[in-house]
Amino acid sequence: MSPLEQWELQSALNREHASAPDVEAAWADVCQRLDLPATDVAEETPQQAPAALWPRMRPFVRWAAGIAAVVALVLGYRYWSASQMAVPVNVNADSFAIHVPDSVDAVTITTADGHARQAEEELALDKSVDAITPAQLMALSIPRGHDYHLTLADGTQVWLNAESRLEFPDRFNGNTREVRLEGEAYFEVKRDAKRPFIVHTDYLTTRVLGTAFNVRARSRRDASVTLVSGRVQVGAGDLAKVLSPGEQAALSGSQLAVKSVDTYPIIQWKEGFFYFDNQSLFFIMQELARWYGVNVSFDDTSKMQVRLHFVVERSKSLREAIANLNALGVVHAEIEGNMVIIN
Repeated sequence: MSPLEQWELQSALNREHASAPDVEAAWADVCQRLDLPATDVAEETPQQAPAALWPRMRPFVRWAAGIAAVVALVLGYRYWSASQMAVPVNVNADSFAIHVPDSVDAVTITTADGHARQAEEELALDKSVDAITPAQLMALSIPRGHDYHLTLADGTQVWLNAESRLEFPDRFNGNTREVRLEGEAYFEVKRDAKRPFIVHTDYLTTRVLGTAFNVRARSRRDASVTLVSGRVQVGAGDLAKVLSPGEQAALSGSQLAVKSVDTYPIIQWKEGFFYFDNQSLFFIMQELARWYGVNVSFDDTSKMQVRLHFVVERSKSLREAIANLNALGVVHAEIEGNMVIIN
């Protein structure tokens, strides 16, 4: 990260509330909209109008300029006061504020008052809501066998994987844009140098201004942030690392370790594929179980650490996925009711 980028990130994180309105700038904007000179029109020379007409126009121009200045001041103050009155809804960095069931059967939205409803096929929040309308906190829960695409009010795109949950305000009114995640999600953050985007999890906190990255937070053991483009700052307690594209931050004991990775396999889930490259059979079966809603049993626990390259479409049935796995000739899996047994 260059010194300029570091300054920009730190400046955005520490930015104070919006300043009072700039009346001169507002007046200049009104002049432009009314096609008037930006300077004091009452002092312009009569060359801009016929000599006989100018003396009669001058009082009107003074009056119009005065009215326009008042309008500019009122509109500027209204915009400034609305931004000050818009009370931000902050996401709790330590825990979820909204209680939702441990598991859901459909993609569900729960609001702060406890009201739950099934989400539409794809949710896009309304960006045109009046700034002085109170913001609302909500939670989006994704069940097994589903993923979901969400557009936040600032234009940020979020893809949520199965068994994941995102808590967020329906509008970002404050100096930061904060969400809380459990599970796995891919973010394409709309750039806003004045308001950093922050993803909280139980294990890691990620701060960005605008970029694309994947966050996994199912357990401490596999918690990670993988950067696809741009820059992110990943923190864990007093530890912090800045990632470059193609790097992944993960907890390793009491340390926050950074390594280079191939991002392609990591984000293929949002493209509709299970893509495992040199992954343990235990991890592979864990992901299949989460998607298909089954349990897995290993007759031989030594097989858990067998590493495979395995790809299958998520739209395939469980039986087709297991058939493709068996075709590798490394292990043999059988389906018995709601159980997959690895022989």
